Amino acid sequence: MNLTSKQKEVLSAINELTQKNGYSPALREIKEYLKYNSISAVQRHTDALKKKGFLSSDKHQQRDMKVKKVFQKKHNIPLVGMVTCGKPILAVENIEAYIPYEVKGDPKEYFFLRAIGDSMNKAGIDDGDLVLIKKQPDADVGDKVVALIGDEATIKTLKKGDDCVILEPKSNNPIHKPLYIFENLQIQGRVVGKIKNTN
Repeated sequence: MNLTSKQKEVLSAINELTQKNGYSPALREIKEYLKYNSISAVQRHTDALKKKGFLSSDKHQQRDMKVKKVFQKKHNIPLVGMVTCGKPILAVENIEAYIPYEVKGDPKEYFFLRAIGDSMNKAGIDDGDLVLIKKQPDADVGDKVVALIGDEATIKTLKKGDDCVILEPKSNNPIHKPLYIFENLQIQGRVVGKIKNTN
């Protein structure tokens, strides 16, 4: 069942406030969050959302709204192309396009990279796939990460050696070997999703 833009806005606000506070918001809090003029305007939309099955409620509780169907808004996530020497990975000149995609949390924390080659094909990342990255400066052992080696971004599995960090390929092509990093490793983010190349 389709939602109006206002209903989507209210449902998104309930999602965000619930995630932020750990409990569902009162109508007044939604009104203030969205800067609506009246609580009755919020009530009209929440009633419609309940009828359409997106919210459930217990009329005896003030904070009664539970999201039954999660609606996530698609955000324009940048697709990063070539990473040039000395430029940050998300420099404007590196952005090829924007891809509408649903993400959790702040969309500014995400970007796509186009996978090149077959060094991670055993991990399900093939040549031409668009790999969704969540920006973070560190990661856990076993995570698939994007690391900056010189002026190139590479996707590998993070391992730890005795006195180094190992970036390990997951490939059935024997040409790909682990990279041993003895100095500061520049992790750009962690792989959290992908769009398969269908060409």
